[in-house]
Amino acid sequence: MTIARRILFGAAASWFSRGLTIVLGLVLMPVLFRTLPHEELGLWLLLGQSWATLGILDFGFGVTLTRRIAFAKGKSGSAPTAKLGEASRTEIADLVATGLRLYRGLALLAFAVSTGLGLLYLRSLELETVSLGAVWTGWALLCLAQALTLWAAPWTCLLQGVGHVGWDALVGSFVHAITLLAQIAVALAGGGLVALAFVAAAGALVQRAAILGFAKRKQPDLFSLRGRWRGDMLRSMAPLAGKAWLTAFGGILALNTDQFFVATFEGTRELPAYRAAYVLLLNLNIAAVTFASASAVFVSHLWTEDRRTEVQDILINNLRIGLFLMAAGGGWLLGAGNQFFALWLGPGNFVGTPILAVFFVLLLLETQCFICSTASRATEDEAFASSSISGGLLKLLLSWILVKPFGLLGVALATLAAQFATNHWFMVWRSFGRLGVRTTDYAAKVALPTIFVFLAASVGTLGIVRAPIFEEPLPAVACSAMFAAAVLFGFAWCLALKPLQRQRLLDLFRKTGAAD
Repeated sequence: MTIARRILFGAAASWFSRGLTIVLGLVLMPVLFRTLPHEELGLWLLLGQSWATLGILDFGFGVTLTRRIAFAKGKSGSAPTAKLGEASRTEIADLVATGLRLYRGLALLAFAVSTGLGLLYLRSLELETVSLGAVWTGWALLCLAQALTLWAAPWTCLLQGVGHVGWDALVGSFVHAITLLAQIAVALAGGGLVALAFVAAAGALVQRAAILGFAKRKQPDLFSLRGRWRGDMLRSMAPLAGKAWLTAFGGILALNTDQFFVATFEGTRELPAYRAAYVLLLNLNIAAVTFASASAVFVSHLWTEDRRTEVQDILINNLRIGLFLMAAGGGWLLGAGNQFFALWLGPGNFVGTPILAVFFVLLLLETQCFICSTASRATEDEAFASSSISGGLLKLLLSWILVKPFGLLGVALATLAAQFATNHWFMVWRSFGRLGVRTTDYAAKVALPTIFVFLAASVGTLGIVRAPIFEEPLPAVACSAMFAAAVLFGFAWCLALKPLQRQRLLDLFRKTGAAD
């Protein structure tokens, strides 16, 4: 399987995984809106978003360990089918053994630290209908789930580092789907946030066992070697991991602290609509960066062999795919937002077009930053710690200033302004310089087409939802979504796919038609 096919498979697996999660999440969200009291729902969303940020407690070793495994594999050749040499196998086995011991300690530390800090914060909330004990129990269970996820991290690093991208996403997606289905059943049965958190912890334990079992079946040659603890490996990774951790921590401060300002200054009752709008665009953002995530280890393999032109092509193509998807999806959502949220969550749960527009611009630029920085960091260029921390601290300051006069809109604007002043320009500039990408190529091949995609999707959507032929919102929303998807497909077909890839898709369609 070629690098392009491996990347495509990894992206497809991630899309499938995320798509399944999104679909079930879209089902779970209205179930929670209709079964949980507003305060308890706000608390669950607060705990859930806070729990999702605990991944930074791996202190940057996950991305660093994956990259080191990728470099070790690259020494045996960048081709995905290249057989691992003895030196590569020994180095990878030692990296995994070192990572296993490290992550056992990190999992225990993460559970202790996150539980303690969470309990201190939760004491400050003024609760009316939910007991503090129930909130504490739910938080402790979510912290346990995150610790179990950290414990399994070395196996995920191994699969990704040697080039088996996407398989961990497929395995995780099935476990996560079962977890979400169980949470839907629990919510319908009348369970509260403690029961939901218990299901999340059980799902994390099952996922760890599933990832380990799959890694053993996929790469048995590496498990036949008994790796050893290497303190020198840990010491060489530690500075880079520290920078990676600071980068992630800055991102957490910037993008995952809104709920604290909203809950503190506006109350937890205001959080569900705000969070629902953000999560919808965040899901689009996650789908848009899948090619970049799947490409990272192959960029490392190619960089080892000094194949710079191929790295540049991968980056430009990832930018086109990611930004086209964000532009088409965001254009549709801005045009049909009010009608869509009324159908999805019921009337009165739309946060408003101004906040939705701020979220769209923020996450469009975040998509660009992530794609560029992921490619640059795959070459072991951990240069984004300062800008990320600066952005995170600036976001906290601006949120404190703007939340009082502007409310929810002030929190959203604070995030956009802080990131625009730091990461949104620096990550792109640094990555282009590192990888040798010319700004003229970016403007012609990425920026201008993205603007056209957004204009076509948004203007077309507004025309459809306001057309007098649609008396009900559902047909208008559905037709506008199909139109935006057609715009995305058209631009991607003409600009993002290479001639050989288009020919392969046409051949596949012909074979499918002949079989029917």
